Amino acid sequence: GGLRNSKHEFTLSSQEYVHELRSGITEEKLFHCLESLRVSLTSNPVSWVNNFGHEGLGLLLDALEKLLDKKQQENIDKKNQHKLIQCLKAFMNNKYGLQRILGDERSLLLLARAIDPKQTSMMTETVKILSAFCIIGEENILDKILAAMTIAAERNNKERFASIVEGLENHEAQQLQVACMQLINALVTSPDDLDFRIHLRNEFLRCGLKKILPELKETEELDIQLKVFNENKEEDSIELSHRLDDIRAEMEYPFVLIYR
Repeated sequence: GGLRNSKHEFTLSSQEYVHELRSGITEEKLFHCLESLRVSLTSNPVSWVNNFGHEGLGLLLDALEKLLDKKQQENIDKKNQHKLIQCLKAFMNNKYGLQRILGDERSLLLLARAIDPKQTSMMTETVKILSAFCIIGEENILDKILAAMTIAAERNNKERFASIVEGLENHEAQQLQVACMQLINALVTSPDDLDFRIHLRNEFLRCGLKKILPELKETEELDIQLKVFNENKEEDSIELSHRLDDIRAEMEYPFVLIYR
């Protein structure tokens, strides 16, 4: 069954969605298909998501890649990109979907490429997904996300955190600002290693964050994220100064340590 109209008089089965996505439908039809799919992924049981996911995830990523590669972005293309991100978000809202997305090497790179400050709604959802990955993903997820961001930024001749900082500067889009600050916190607090945390934080500060922080209009939500950033920065400074004290003590009393 094809899609009759934008009102969707009936719901498609998971395999019918796969067929629709594979059939190379027009942009307008794709938009309605994706909106219907988003609802189905959200409201159906995990078994339905599994059935769709076998082939469906690859098709969603194919469609997203095709749109991101498109030189001339029409308005409908941007809308479809956003819908694809929403579908991916709905798809990963269970353990199976999350593992499948994290298991596909393309997904992180495509999400990193979708961090587009010109498309505020899409970027808001994208950075929220990446924050969630940092928090609930497996051990080496941070390295994978950073690698994806590096590759995505190189395509645009930008520094890898430039788009996130740019999103934070957008005072018209408060939800985007909060989401960007949330991602900054998720990335910076992820490493167990103090040096790596300081390195990432300094990279953000050099990338324009230092200049922006005092200018941010504080809302309640943003305030929480800024507090988290500052508290972690302070804790790391204390840990670093303790470490330097230990090194200094070792240098001043080297023999005490040997003969203890």
